[in-house]
Amino acid sequence: MPDSQIAPPGAGKLLYRGSVEADDPWFETPVQLTSGERYFFRASGSWTDWNQPHDANGLRIEKLRPFERFIRCQSADVAWFTLVGAIGKDRDSFFAIGDGLRWPEGWVAPASGPLLCFANDARLMYFNNHGAVTLEVWTT
Repeated sequence: MPDSQIAPPGAGKLLYRGSVEADDPWFETPVQLTSGERYFFRASGSWTDWNQPHDANGLRIEKLRPFERFIRCQSADVAWFTLVGAIGKDRDSFFAIGDGLRWPEGWVAPASGPLLCFANDARLMYFNNHGAVTLEVWTT
């Protein structure tokens, strides 16, 4: 997805545009989410897990299937290296962002707090991650 300053349909205000580093297990954005508020996301670029490139949607990798129980976000709609969001460091708040297209109507925050993001990987394996994706966060 190309980088853009054009708002996604339904969005009006850009809150953040910057890199999310692949080796940061808790990347802190400057965005403070508000419960009940609608947010829109866009992510572009690629990052690398060891020598495997991924976009923000991640990828199911057959040879890593036995290790999927160690992946941080276990939701059915995420894979290895999917861009995941969280409210604070609350594991119960994890949600898939990916490239942002999975939320065409926007995502409504279930709670208030800081938006943190990470590449979905095994918790102790961030040392071999490289690169960054560009994340945009918009509100209405």
